[in-house]
Amino acid sequence: MVTGKCKETKEHHGTHPNIGKRLRELRLRQGLSIVKLASEVGVTSGLISQVENGTADPSLTTLRRISEAMRVPIFYFFISTRPEPKVKSADERYLLSTTDGLVEYEFISDPNEGQLEFTMVRAKQGGASGDKQDHHSGREHTLVMKGRMVLEIESDVYEFNAGDSVSFDSLKPHRWVNAGNTELLFVSVTSPYDYV
Repeated sequence: MVTGKCKETKEHHGTHPNIGKRLRELRLRQGLSIVKLASEVGVTSGLISQVENGTADPSLTTLRRISEAMRVPIFYFFISTRPEPKVKSADERYLLSTTDGLVEYEFISDPNEGQLEFTMVRAKQGGASGDKQDHHSGREHTLVMKGRMVLEIESDVYEFNAGDSVSFDSLKPHRWVNAGNTELLFVSVTSPYDYV
C-alpha cells in the first residue's frame, strides 16, 4: 500500500485529496458503475467506493490498474483544479511511499501535461516494486543514478549499476529490486498513454 503527500505537507491518513474526487468524476463521465470498474481492475467494489470517499488508500499497483482501465495516466488523479506552474521546486512535488517505508516515488512530471510519467524512485536495502511482477501500458525508460538494481522482465534477469540504463515494453510483466546494500536511486520515464 502507498500513501500520498506533497513534500511540504504532512502525510495523509486517507487518499490524496484529489484521487477520490477525480476518480468519481471520471467514472461517471465514462458511464462506468463501481461494480464494473472494480471488475476491470480486479478489486472489490467496496474498495473503489472507499477510495472515492477518501477513506482508503489504493496501492500503487491498484492505482495504476485503475488508470489503465480508465485510459488515463496515473498522474490524472493528482491534477488539481488550479493551473500548475511549469516550474516546480523540489518541495512541491507529489510523493508516494510504501507503508513499510522502503520505497518512495517522487513525481517529477507536471501532472497537468500528462504526456509522460516521469518519476524519481528511492529504495532502501531490500526495497522492491512489489512481491511479484506486474505490467502496465507504455514503454519504460530507466536510468540508475545510485546503487544496484536487479530488473526481472518475464523470465529474464538484468543487473544495473549507477550510470546504466534500460528501455523496455512495460506491457511485459516486470519487477525491480534494490539488490545492493545501499540506497537505490533511479529515474523512470514511461510513455505514451492513450488518453480519454
